[in-house]
This record gives sequence, C-alpha cells and structure tokens, in this order.
Amino acid sequence: MKGAENLLAHRDEINALNVFPVPDGDTGSNMSSTVLEACKYLENTKDENLSSILDAIKRGTLMGARGNSGVILSQIFRGFCDTLSKKNKLTVGDFVKGIKGAKETAYKAVLRPVEGTILTVVKVLDEHSKELSNCDSFETLFEKMEEIALDTVKKTPSLLPKLKEANVVDAGAKGLYYIIQGFKTYILGDKTINLEGVETRPSEEITIAYEELTYQYCTELIVRAKKQIKDSTQKELENYLNSMGDSVVFFVQDDIIKLHVHTNNPGQVIEEFLKHGEVLKVKIDNMKEQHEHVVGEQYTKKERKKIAYVSVSPGEGISKVLIDLGVDEIISGGQSMNPSMADILDAIRRANADHVIVFPNNSNIILAAEQAAKVAETEGLKVHVIKSVNVQQNIIAMIYKMGEEIEEIIASIQEHLEKAIAISITIAVRDSKYAGEKIKKDEYLGFLNKELAAHHRNLVNVLEKLYQKCKLEEREVLTIFVGSDATPIEQSIVEKYTKKKYPNVQIEFLEGGQPHYPFLMMVE
Repeated sequence: MKGAENLLAHRDEINALNVFPVPDGDTGSNMSSTVLEACKYLENTKDENLSSILDAIKRGTLMGARGNSGVILSQIFRGFCDTLSKKNKLTVGDFVKGIKGAKETAYKAVLRPVEGTILTVVKVLDEHSKELSNCDSFETLFEKMEEIALDTVKKTPSLLPKLKEANVVDAGAKGLYYIIQGFKTYILGDKTINLEGVETRPSEEITIAYEELTYQYCTELIVRAKKQIKDSTQKELENYLNSMGDSVVFFVQDDIIKLHVHTNNPGQVIEEFLKHGEVLKVKIDNMKEQHEHVVGEQYTKKERKKIAYVSVSPGEGISKVLIDLGVDEIISGGQSMNPSMADILDAIRRANADHVIVFPNNSNIILAAEQAAKVAETEGLKVHVIKSVNVQQNIIAMIYKMGEEIEEIIASIQEHLEKAIAISITIAVRDSKYAGEKIKKDEYLGFLNKELAAHHRNLVNVLEKLYQKCKLEEREVLTIFVGSDATPIEQSIVEKYTKKKYPNVQIEFLEGGQPHYPFLMMVE
C-alpha cells in the first residue's frame, strides 16, 4: 500500500509526462486506479497467509486496470504473484524470482512490446537478478531496485525517439519507479499509509456489477463447545470451512466457537458444528437476493439478443447518437478518463447477447477491452473487440455495417473502419516538439485520424490544412461534434469558414459534449 500512496502523491506529475502536448495525459490516473483497487481487495482479505494476499493483489490490479499503462501494470503484478503463489513466506531470492515472472507475463500480454516504457524497467530489473539476489536484506534489495529503476527511467528517451523529441521520460516507467520507491520507504521504517483524499468517480457514475455469486449464503454461527477444542480439531474445522466455501472467519475463545463462511450448504455447516456443541446463534443471509436487490433496476435483465454492441463514449451528445444507431451499452470514457477493465466487463455482461461487439474508441482503451473480453469468455460469453481508435470510426461503422451473421457484420465493420476519416481539434497545453514540429502552448492542434496534420494559433489556418489533407471538396457530408470546451466564437468561425469555402458539402453540427476536444469531425 505504501507503493500505492507514493504513486498517488506523484499522479499529476506522471499525467503531465505526455508525448503529445494535449490535455489528455492520464497514465498517472490509470496506474493509480489499478493499485487502489488492489488496496481495496487487500483490505477485504480476511486471510493473512501469503497466497491470499498475492491473490488479492493479482485480482485487484486486474479489476482496477485502466488504459494501457494500467493493464500492463496489472500483468506485472500478475506475473509476480503467480510465480510466488506456492510460497508461505518470501526471501530476497524469492522476490527476485517474482520479478522474472513479472517480466515474462507483462511482455506476453503486449502484442508488440516497445522498449523505453514500463516494460523496460521490469526487464532491466530482471537483468540485474544476480546482483539483486546477492542483497543481504530487503532494505538493501529495495534500495538497489530503486536505483536501477530510476536509472532506467532516465534512459527511456534514448530508447524511444518520441520521448526524446518531446523532452520527457516515459510516464509508465516513472510510475513503476514511484511504486518501488514506496516499497523502499516502507521497508526502511515509514509505516504510515494515507490513501485519503484520492479522487474517485462521482457517486452518480458508480455502478454495481451484476455477477453470478459462487456461494449464495452468508452463514454465521456461535456455538458453545461441549468440551475443550484441541488445536488439531480446530485446524480440522478450519479446513472443513475452507472446503465448504470462502470468506472464512473462524476462532475459538474459551468454550465459544465463532465462525463466518460464504457457502451453498449452510445446513451441512450447522450439522458439522452441532457435533461439537450447542448452537447459541445462527444468522443466514441469501447474498444472491441481496445483491439483486441492491443492483435493482439498473440491472433489470434485458431480453436476450443475438448480437449486442458496447461503445466507449467521451460525451453525452455522442452517446445519444450511438444509442440511436443501435448501440446497446454505453461506457463513459475517453481521453483522460479511461474506463477500467471492470467497467467494460460490466457492460459486456449487461448486454446479454450471444455475441457482444465492443468499440473501445481509443488506442489507450483497447488493451483493457481485450482483458475484459478474456474474462468474459471464461464465463461463456462471446466477445469481439473492434480496435477502433476514435469514436468517429464507431459511428461510421454503425451507420454502414451490413450482414445478418456475426462474421458478416464484423467484416463489414472492419471495412468501414479503415475508410473512416476522423478530424480532431484540441489545444496545446504546453510548448513541445513532435514529428519535427515545434508546438507552442495554446496553439490549435489538428489531427487527421491519428496523425498531427496542422498546428497554429489561428483556427482557420488549422481548418484549411485539415480540409485540404482530407480532400473535403471531394466529400459530401461533414458532421461536427461540438465539445464542452468550445466557445460560441470558435463554433462561429468553424461554421462560417467551412460553409463559405465548401458550399457543396453538407455540414451538420451536433452537441457532442466531449471534454478537451472542442471539435470532433467525421468526413463522409
């Protein structure tokens, strides 16, 4: 948890380490979300043995993972935890073996690993495994790990040209360094942990995930023992409870036995403990019924469909357009507000279809969507992740998709995805250099699909270059989604210039409501 605290303390700094000078840096927030969920899982873990703690970290980081950095971080922890899952306690040598597992799992999770990133930090740590294994204490180990991690972070610009050009180090690598630094601080004696004051999603956006519970009944018993309970009997009873369910809390004090277990057979548990004494108190709650009540109308089960669509949307107006086009579930998110793997999995489950097609609509959300799909598939759900990198691709795909069968529909979507022309206009938040271009703070930045196509303080200048590069004069329709930050003057400039310069193009303005990007445009 000290690693999480230290990461949170530097969240804004990591968010600012963005290659593009646009207001969408979110690596710090995504990594923070990942470790905070792990902290929640740890707090809810009743069993203090090492395997339970490692499992809580592994499951918590996965469920909290947001964005590419969060997903990769979750895989680093997964590899570490899986490698050490059979251990009862850790030595320095064990910890170093865990680093190797972390590296191997993280690299496997990324289709095309890139050096100069968070991956490089864990790889370099593994390359120093012999040196680290020779450390005589955890204090020395973490001091050495911190030193190696910081040195690797400083070298990331030399490994990744775009970092060098932007004059920044890699944000994910720096985040992992701060986690390691937090570990070191704790092991050296600073045991205070304060995770208060951390920004969370507003309450109106928080959803409770529908889930199939493994064990239905929360069972609590207080039993007065007939005779003294021996240590061997106590161990047998504890093993019995673990075989019957999970969330086991069990202790014996004098002649009183107290237990808590989530199980599907509360009657059998009661019968077993009646062999040892008389029942003083019984409490059995149907958790399935409670869960469905709490979830309520939010999770009223939809009629089963053959094919359903799930989309990530950056704005309320855009969400309405997607719903009108047939999207079944909307996940609020986009730049600087990446949804977690759990958010996406939640929407997939709610869609209730034989096949669920997911549009991440952002390159930084694709990994989380793919992780959600993998988990959903273990539950018997068939999920197809479309690698859409902007919401305009999603809209075009929904308008022009063809076919009745899933294979035909996906083929049609992919075809239109490649043809989509998306324009995005934002404003630079700092001076920078990108693709050989010197960018000044407060300039308008115009992107054509994923490429920076124009930048200038004059909005008309940016529009002119964007329209020329997409050959707007040869197109028929220009749809413009107006963002929440767009001013009436900016909207007037876009409207007057476009109508005057391209009178034969049909122009439609819609309220998109997206942050950070005053204008998102779709060319047809």
